[in-house]
Amino acid sequence: MQTKQSVINSSTVIAAFGLLSMLLAVSETAHAQGTNDVPPAVFQAAGATAASIQSTVDAFRARLGDPNNLNNPGPLGLKGRREINWDGGNPNVLDTTAPVNPFLVFLNTRGSQFKTPGLGLSQAPPSGGPQGGLAVLFGNPTYGQIFKAFSLSRLFTPVGSNITEASFDIPGTNGTVPATVRGFGAVFTDIDQPDGSRPGARRGNPRASTLIEYFGPDGRVLFSSFVPASPGDGSLSFFGIVFDDARIASVRIKTGDVAPGPNDDRHHDVVMMDDFIYGEPQLLQ
Repeated sequence: MQTKQSVINSSTVIAAFGLLSMLLAVSETAHAQGTNDVPPAVFQAAGATAASIQSTVDAFRARLGDPNNLNNPGPLGLKGRREINWDGGNPNVLDTTAPVNPFLVFLNTRGSQFKTPGLGLSQAPPSGGPQGGLAVLFGNPTYGQIFKAFSLSRLFTPVGSNITEASFDIPGTNGTVPATVRGFGAVFTDIDQPDGSRPGARRGNPRASTLIEYFGPDGRVLFSSFVPASPGDGSLSFFGIVFDDARIASVRIKTGDVAPGPNDDRHHDVVMMDDFIYGEPQLLQ
């Protein structure tokens, strides 16, 4: 697949785009709130394979900085990052976890927790494993073929909703010390519907399916954007932003235009998530 490279904002970040069914300028697909704020660096890519987004994911990691702090307790320096790939540290782990809400598996170790207005959040491979993966979790055998993991082998999804909300705490405090991060990015699989104009705009494609919103400690929207799409089953997309300081207190993700369960077709865009990568949590100021 051919890719296109584009400078996507004044922060001189270069992102590689896969072959998109629609490609719009970032000024139309994303917007920051607040005229006095320095806009974040934006990283986005989409394509048919992991290679289509790999360089953009690597550039995002580099912007957040080393090291990957893994499960080390904080607070640590502003540079550095945390990553979650839902694989239990072993790509051979194929268990489907029962939906839980809130999802607190990484609360103490990596300073993040996740909620949904639905039943709960689960980790699962597209198919297989002891519980049958997404195909059995949602009672839809087609899910075993249309979704692809970026980092083997499991994906992450809300159940009973298409909304996931993330918030941050200092690692090692078991959620008792709220935190902010300077950046957050996520990998998505099978975003079919074209990306559209900024939220609330009248022009653009009203069928844009996947939206990510970033909020400050006061609940104010700092930035929001639709995530780029790529046609075909099992495509991969990435979207992330990085500020110069730690100002992101929470993130809200709308995956697809319907809660998982229906067939993924021209009437429904069902989307799953893979790797989450975010800046080292900092003490809330």
